[in-house]
Amino acid sequence: MPNVTSSVGSPKASPLPDGAYLLKEVELTEKGQVSVQLRDQLKIYTNNRFMFAFVHPEYGIDVGAGIATWKNGVMVEEPRVNQKGTVDGLSFDIDIKHTPAGFSQTLLGMTYEDGRCLDMVESWVRASNTTSLFDGLWQLKEANRVKTKIIGGGHFICLETVYKEGISDAAFWFGTCTFNNDAEALETVLSSSNQKYIGAHQTLKVALTDDENFSQTFILDGAEVIEFFQRM
Repeated sequence: MPNVTSSVGSPKASPLPDGAYLLKEVELTEKGQVSVQLRDQLKIYTNNRFMFAFVHPEYGIDVGAGIATWKNGVMVEEPRVNQKGTVDGLSFDIDIKHTPAGFSQTLLGMTYEDGRCLDMVESWVRASNTTSLFDGLWQLKEANRVKTKIIGGGHFICLETVYKEGISDAAFWFGTCTFNNDAEALETVLSSSNQKYIGAHQTLKVALTDDENFSQTFILDGAEVIEFFQRM
């Protein structure tokens, strides 16, 4: 994940509606040269939390999730997890402007680990602002696995990192999430870092134990799997 060294905010900006947003395009300016990229990327804002995921053409998996707060008209994002694991001490001031279709997001002075520095303007289109009882940012932690999941705007994003013999392997997938009732959900994968997940459908039994705990149950290779998440 790149570092943001500076950004500009609009003091008159109003809070961005919760929901799921799909990236339309991103305009990059590097050393005065402008280019436009198209990529499969989803971003969800819900209940003062955010998460995004995509595969960067040069750097691979790029996923971030954490706290999102409006301060003086600027969206302040504080990541708590990314594709490399837990994140601490980072804060990104992001200039967001409403558009008829969604919003634009400006990041100035982005510095990558290889020293590249560029400005980025992303254009986002609202996919849905549907709400559910399960909206929020959730995390499952086990001895050898961490799964972070956000639900909001009729969509979901999931990042799973598996640890084995000191090596971590991260993968993400995102798509639509339809709740047939308060106990069942249907997920359809639209994009993933693993091509075999794309287009997959999965039916989940879901339950809120309380405001801070959520479980999902599904069938994997003929066996029932129950996962327990805590709200982040």
